[in-house]
Amino acid sequence: MAGRHRRLLVPAVAVALALTSCSSGGSAAEGTIITANTGASGAFVRNFNPFLPNQAQAGYGGTIYESLLFFDMADRRPPVPQLATKAAFSPDGKTLTVTTRDGVKWHDGKPFTAQDVAFTFDAMIKHPELNTNGLTLAAATASDDHTAKITFAQPAFNQLWGAAGRTLIVPKHIWEKIADPATELNPDPVGTGPFTLDSFSPQTFLLKKNPNYWEPGKPAIDGMRFISFSDNTSANQSLLAGKIDWGNTFIPDPAKNWVAKDPKTHLIPSAGIYQTSLVPNLTSWPTDDLAVRQAMNLALDRKRIVDTVYFGVAKVPSPELLQTPRDDGFRTTGPVAHDPAAARATLEKAGYTRGADGVYVDKTGRRLEVSIKVVTGYTDYIQALQLMQQQFAEAGIALTVQQISSAQFNSDRSTGTFQLLIDGLGGKPDPYQLYNQVLATATTAPVGQKAVSNWSRFSDPQVDAALAAMAGTDDQAVLKQRTQEIGHVLLAKLPYVPIFQNSPNATFLATKVTGWPTDDNLYALSRSDIFPDTGFVAKNLKPVE
Repeated sequence: MAGRHRRLLVPAVAVALALTSCSSGGSAAEGTIITANTGASGAFVRNFNPFLPNQAQAGYGGTIYESLLFFDMADRRPPVPQLATKAAFSPDGKTLTVTTRDGVKWHDGKPFTAQDVAFTFDAMIKHPELNTNGLTLAAATASDDHTAKITFAQPAFNQLWGAAGRTLIVPKHIWEKIADPATELNPDPVGTGPFTLDSFSPQTFLLKKNPNYWEPGKPAIDGMRFISFSDNTSANQSLLAGKIDWGNTFIPDPAKNWVAKDPKTHLIPSAGIYQTSLVPNLTSWPTDDLAVRQAMNLALDRKRIVDTVYFGVAKVPSPELLQTPRDDGFRTTGPVAHDPAAARATLEKAGYTRGADGVYVDKTGRRLEVSIKVVTGYTDYIQALQLMQQQFAEAGIALTVQQISSAQFNSDRSTGTFQLLIDGLGGKPDPYQLYNQVLATATTAPVGQKAVSNWSRFSDPQVDAALAAMAGTDDQAVLKQRTQEIGHVLLAKLPYVPIFQNSPNATFLATKVTGWPTDDNLYALSRSDIFPDTGFVAKNLKPVE
């Protein structure tokens, strides 16, 4: 699902042994330690580079490193002060003044100051590849230990989330000695967060409570242990056996197979905020052909996928990638109808002819066969792709599924080494943030180079201009107008093909700890692989008394 990271293919015996030692929350000496599963496959990699969250190991954001403010993606609430007690824009939207929190220390005991904030943003200016949020940064300075000023090249009201909520602050006294922060693995991270790295192996790593954390009384638990699994099936077996406190894998029919076990302790929030989409490579055939993308869009039977794979928990998505129902006021059209006949007509109009085997070929005789990459072990995605193979075949497109490790998937996605991907576009607080992430020219790169987050390699001057206008205003009427303008481009050019809007797939076990996000109190995203929400949730958990 959205935001998944690397995990190891671990033999069942190894998993069982690991869980035996921690399934009850740790030994008496350890205290209350919860066991978490981020839901991905592939080896844990000892990479805790806070500048490059898409390459770093899941579980570190918000736990080890922190942002200036915390933004709740699951609900509309004011941001919560973290390392900053205040962050305010100048009237022209070009200068963000940050007031830093007193009494905060890095894990090595050094004091946290505004100098660290200025250094973090200045590093992104000097090394643009670190600017993963596409911020239009111009300068960053600290006038004293409590005040930092971040200057933008243009009005940046709508970049507050990226700057204050998605930028993890690093210690200047450590990172100023690193020559190339873009290649630094940072195996022994030093942050300000509620947890510190205690031990690490390719199968499991342990975060222990920071006894000197700045927020009184937090964290109340003693640590978090992350465990790897070979696939969703083995993870779910341990989850259903009560050995996982925080899971991220999809459980078929979760109401029946999880919540019904004990509605008071087996919890699952249902708010859907992730847009799972087909990601076409726009630089090579056949996915660079708009007619092919249009045919794929028409071939998808989204309702069948939602009902069959997700038991109705997921939703048919907005064609404009908007979050429903939150952003329904910005939409200009309804769902795309399943119409294989129209898909075939689209291909034939573009010059494709159908072969004897039912698959179309182009004018040069190339067979319309598309390879799609998916992470090994993502059983829900794989099941959805099996349905899509049938649906695409009706439209005359042969879909070949290629399962690869999380690490390989992340690498291929960022370098453009694919024809088609199935991927989750993570939850964002508003349409601008998602559009800026996946559509801005600034967040992509030529094939072979690492893109920031615009994996399809889409670039459009009209969209870039609309994004710039959205970033420079807090006028809701202008934001709506520009959102709809971008929506029309999305519908016309299909740089992404939405499949469904899915629930977070998070599962909680409340027998040992309380304080999980619920539908009644969605104070953070509920997945254990989304930064900085992982740490924000963990520090608000309390042992059951």
